Amino acid sequence: MKVCVFGASGYAGSSVYDLLRKDSDIDVTGTYLEEPAAFDDLYKLDVNEPESFSAFYKEQQPDVVVWSVMSGPYEDELVHEGLRHVITHLTPQTKLVYLSTDFVFTEGSGPYYEDHPTSGLPEDHPLSTYTNAKVKAERFISRELLNYTILRAGPIYGENKIGQLDERTDKLLAQLRLRNTAAYRDDLIRTFVHVNDLAGSAVEFVKNDLTGIYHAGPDKRHSFYEFMTQMAEQLGYSADSVEKASEYEEPDKEIPKNTALKTEKIRNAIKQKFR
Repeated sequence: MKVCVFGASGYAGSSVYDLLRKDSDIDVTGTYLEEPAAFDDLYKLDVNEPESFSAFYKEQQPDVVVWSVMSGPYEDELVHEGLRHVITHLTPQTKLVYLSTDFVFTEGSGPYYEDHPTSGLPEDHPLSTYTNAKVKAERFISRELLNYTILRAGPIYGENKIGQLDERTDKLLAQLRLRNTAAYRDDLIRTFVHVNDLAGSAVEFVKNDLTGIYHAGPDKRHSFYEFMTQMAEQLGYSADSVEKASEYEEPDKEIPKNTALKTEKIRNAIKQKFR
C-alpha cells in the first residue's frame, strides 16, 4: 500500500508519518513546507501551488492520502487551493483521511455526535477563518467523495512521536518552571485527545475500509481549567499552580462553550485506545 501524508512535519502529522514508516507493509511519503523538516526523507511542497502539486502527486500515485496540514489563519487558503487540488486528483479507489476539529460545532452545546449539523462563525469573529474553513472542507469532502474518513478531534495534547509537546502544554511548563501560576477557563468544555492516540487512529483508518465521520478521543470531558490542572500534576507540579481564568468575553467574540465529542462510534470501530 502506498500512502502520502500531507503535513508530515507538523505536530500531529509527524506522529502519523512516523507510525506509517515503521510499518513494513506500507510505502509512505510525506510533505513539509517550513524548515526544518521533521524527517530527512520528506518532500518540500507547497500544496497551494497547482503545478508543483500536480507533478508531485502524479509521481506518487498513492492509494491513501492523509491530510494533516493545518495553518490556522491561512486555513481558508488551504481549503480553497490545496485541498481542492488533492480532491481533483483522487480516483474513486483512493482514500482520503482528513484530520478535522471539534470547532465545526460553533453552537457550543455539546457533547456532539458525528451526525450533528455543523456551523460556522460570523466573518468578523477572530476565529472565523480557521473554523469556517474546516466547516467548508468537511462539506466539500462529503459532497465530492465517497471514499473518505473525517477524523474530528478536540484539543490535541502530549508529546508526539518525535518529542514535540503541544503548544499549550509547552507554555504551561514554561510558566511552572518560572514558578508562576497559569490561568485557564473553567467554562470551556472539550474532549482532549493525546496526539499519538489520534495518530494511531488515523493509521488504522489508512489500513481499513471504514469511511465516514468519526470523533476521536476518550469518553471523558474536561474544562480547560480541569485538564490543565491535571497536566500540571503529571508534570510534577502542584495543582495550585493552575488557577481559574476570567470568563469575561467581549460581545460578538464569544468562544463556543461546549464542543465536547461523543466518541462511542470510533471506540467501537477500531482497536486504538484513548488515554
